Amino acid sequence: MRQDPLMVSLDELPPYRRAQLLWRWSHQGVAFVEGLVRDAEKRPCHLPTPPPGPPGRTLAVPGDDGRFHLERAGRVLCAEAEAASAWSHRQHCGWIEQGHGPQEWKGGRVDDPDTAVCGSLVVEWPVRQTGPGVDPGTIGRADRCHGGRYTLMHLWPPPPARTASIRRLRGALVDALGADCHLCGSYPGAMVDHDHQTGQVRGLLCALCNRVLEECPHLTDCPRADYLLVPPAAGLNLTYPASQQWRPKDSTRQRVIQQLGFDPFDGLHEAP
Repeated sequence: MRQDPLMVSLDELPPYRRAQLLWRWSHQGVAFVEGLVRDAEKRPCHLPTPPPGPPGRTLAVPGDDGRFHLERAGRVLCAEAEAASAWSHRQHCGWIEQGHGPQEWKGGRVDDPDTAVCGSLVVEWPVRQTGPGVDPGTIGRADRCHGGRYTLMHLWPPPPARTASIRRLRGALVDALGADCHLCGSYPGAMVDHDHQTGQVRGLLCALCNRVLEECPHLTDCPRADYLLVPPAAGLNLTYPASQQWRPKDSTRQRVIQQLGFDPFDGLHEAP
């Protein structure tokens, strides 16, 4: 029984959500996770910032640089500014060399920090529209402009799912609840989200919301917590294929156990 009736403790979260938080922050230790839950009280999680530009239909317009660019209500969203009938673009490019030649840097762990060589540069170029706008969903990733802010990359509709079962799930979610993220509503839904314990499909999330959903430390009074408590797709009774759920490597599980001193998923129905 907690002393402060307004303060939520880690143990009050549902068992699986508690285990997910401990798994995510295992490198920080149990005390850190307990403080995360305690300090988050009355500070709900933020949803992604709405994309720039005026409201309206988003189109993909071809440019003279050979790529398609997002345009809405006459504004090219991936551009920095308009100058001399062209749109000025800027893109940051980063790479890393770890003994196998240069590779695109996408973040994450470096295999050998002592020998890795990182590089980056900023490229600027003008773009002029060369044709009418088309449905962005018809444009492949290789033909899309990656300039502008990071969040603009997530305004592009996702590619079709690799398997028929996930394509069917996504189609059912879009038909019933719409194609935009069922949590923030600001970006196209890219991921079929599901409860890793029960397999119940919860909704369609943009990549931004999907990346941070399980980090929510709140019990209630937070958009992410409310989504987890009452999933938008609960009434559809859709189940995610068990064969396609992610399973961590045993080495990863052992590392988490070593960091925490115990397995946070021990005794629960499923592992993450």
